[in-house]
Amino acid sequence: MWALNNALKGWTLYGLNEREVQLIFNSLSASELRLISVCHLTEKKWIPFDPSTHAIFISDTAKTKNHFPEPVTQLLEHDADASYFIVKPKKTILPRLHHRIDLEIDASIEGQNKKFDSQTVDLSEGGIYFKDVIPDWVSGYFIVTISYKNINYQIMCALVEDQKVKHRVQVMSEENDLHYINYKNLLDQLRK
Repeated sequence: MWALNNALKGWTLYGLNEREVQLIFNSLSASELRLISVCHLTEKKWIPFDPSTHAIFISDTAKTKNHFPEPVTQLLEHDADASYFIVKPKKTILPRLHHRIDLEIDASIEGQNKKFDSQTVDLSEGGIYFKDVIPDWVSGYFIVTISYKNINYQIMCALVEDQKVKHRVQVMSEENDLHYINYKNLLDQLRK
């Protein structure tokens, strides 16, 4: 029996068999897999997921179509009478929660065996604006590395939604995360 934990999203699952873990891992992005800790019932110790150590969880389980038809991706005409509807709220502009620092600093995003190098236009406790357009392979949660005076600061981020051109990410690290505290200390230093 296995247990899985994702500290960033705040969920833990217990009593999973190997196939159940494979199915869950198939639904997670490469960035999300980096956040997972695993524990085997007999070991009673949480360890970060490592694809080489935990190769049994990397599987095409439930990815082979076999004799199933292709899924329907569009609503059929008679489906329009369904008992649901979408409400789009008016867009409200909220005041800024964090003061931005306009500064070009080397920054990178790594994921899916790729790396995106750029510079910041501005940064704050809540987010980072990249000078270059963020590539399409960047999705889900990912690590942003800020390099300043030969020191790397790493924080967990996600893309800001509803961007026509992807330049901005929001910081997803928790307040008590040591990496986030170091990043905040850097911002305090830059404001002086």
